[in-house]
Amino acid sequence: MTSTIEPAAPQTTPGTDPVEPGRGMKLVTRALRLRCPHCGQGSLRGPSWMKLARVCPSCGLRTERGEEDFFLGAMMFNIALSEGLLAIAIVGTMVVFWGAIPWTVLATAALVLMAIAPFAFFPFSNSIWLAADIWIRPVTADEMAWHRTQPHNTHRNFRDR
Repeated sequence: MTSTIEPAAPQTTPGTDPVEPGRGMKLVTRALRLRCPHCGQGSLRGPSWMKLARVCPSCGLRTERGEEDFFLGAMMFNIALSEGLLAIAIVGTMVVFWGAIPWTVLATAALVLMAIAPFAFFPFSNSIWLAADIWIRPVTADEMAWHRTQPHNTHRNFRDR
C-alpha cells in the first residue's frame, strides 16, 4: 500500500486569504491611495513623485517584491492607464462636439495629454501593479521573512513561472 503525501500549501500572511470576497478591490483601493496593498498602513510615497518608497515602512514588503523585472508590469499598467485616458478624452470630445469636431485642438490636446499622463500616473501604476501581483500571488510568510532580512539591493533567487 502506497501513500501519497501532498505538499503543504504555502502559508499566507494574516488578512491575505486569496478567496476572501472583495479582496482584489480592497488591494486596488489601497494602491490608489498610495498605501501598501499588503498591509494598508504604510505610505508608498517616496522622496519625489517619480520615486516610490523601496519598502513599506509598516510591514516591510518591498515595492518590487525582490524581483529584478518587476517594473515591467508597472510599465504595462502605466501605458494602459495613459492610453485609456486618451481614448476616453477623444471619444468624449467627439461626442460633445459631434458635427463640428475641432480636429486640430483635439490632436494638440492628445499630444499634450500623452506627454503628461505617464508621469501623472507613474506612482499609481506601480502601486496598482503591486496590488495585482499580490492578488494573483499572495504574499507568504516565507516571502515576508525574506523581505525583512535581506539587504535592499538583492533579488530573490527563484523562478515561479
